[in-house]
Amino acid sequence: MLEITAVDGSPLAPESVQMLEYLKNRVNELAASGICERIRAAAADLENAVAGVSAAESRLRPIAGKWNIAETVDHISQTQIRGTEELRHLLSGRRPPLPPVYEALRSGAGEWASWDTLVSELKDANRAMIELLESAPNQAEFANAPTVRTVVVALRKLEDGSTAPQLFFAD
Repeated sequence: MLEITAVDGSPLAPESVQMLEYLKNRVNELAASGICERIRAAAADLENAVAGVSAAESRLRPIAGKWNIAETVDHISQTQIRGTEELRHLLSGRRPPLPPVYEALRSGAGEWASWDTLVSELKDANRAMIELLESAPNQAEFANAPTVRTVVVALRKLEDGSTAPQLFFAD
């Protein structure tokens, strides 16, 4: 097996290795129904949080150069949509044909679509993922199952005590 390195060629930080180990261990502990319930709860929490945001607040950029709430909601919607498509392929026994879901995936709608549209699309994307998970077999054989190439982002601690993301690909 090839050693995984970060996209910049550096070795994985301890936090990245820990994340991979956690995911490998977790895959056998949580059935589809458990994953579905966790996603359902997270989706409800997020939808409740954005329900309290006004259209004007959604476009505020409190930190220069960082995403506003509208852009973040667009990112989550687009990621859910692509994740649902990838999962649909995997549940059908095939590797998704598209490139991985990149960490900064956005449609651009966060810049121009109405806040109501963005919130509605978030709910639709969440609902599509949950419906697919509800239809998934609760236990699957993972030994020979297809995989999906994934961009993983782990927060690592730097020598100066600050933190920075480390990006790497994993199946």
